[in-house]
Amino acid sequence: MQAHDSGPYSPQGRLEQIGERLRALRQRDRELQEQAGAFSGRRERVRRSAELVRLAELRAASAAEAAEAAYLRAGQIHERAANLHDYLADSGIGDVERHRARAVEHRALAAADRATAAGLQIPRRGPA
Repeated sequence: MQAHDSGPYSPQGRLEQIGERLRALRQRDRELQEQAGAFSGRRERVRRSAELVRLAELRAASAAEAAEAAYLRAGQIHERAANLHDYLADSGIGDVERHRARAVEHRALAAADRATAAGLQIPRRGPA
């Protein structure tokens, strides 16, 4: 089993979805910046810019939190798969040695997912 199987619910699939959402947010940010140019007065532009920065920060934090949650959930799923393989091996069902090997693989993948989640730079939201 590879560390990141394909599919919309795999960690790689979730990262692709997050990447697509980030591109859409950046496009929306560009649109809003163009609209901000239409406002008159420096104070209004500064206020609007600060609002856009805050909105971008919130969206970045949400995206980072979603990525962290996806990796943590993937780690949990790998742990459950490892437990299932251990159960099957302990019960003598199927290829016992193969189940033991798969349990080890899944635990390694779970550890990798948890380590990736721990290494993400998550901007923490402050009080609104």
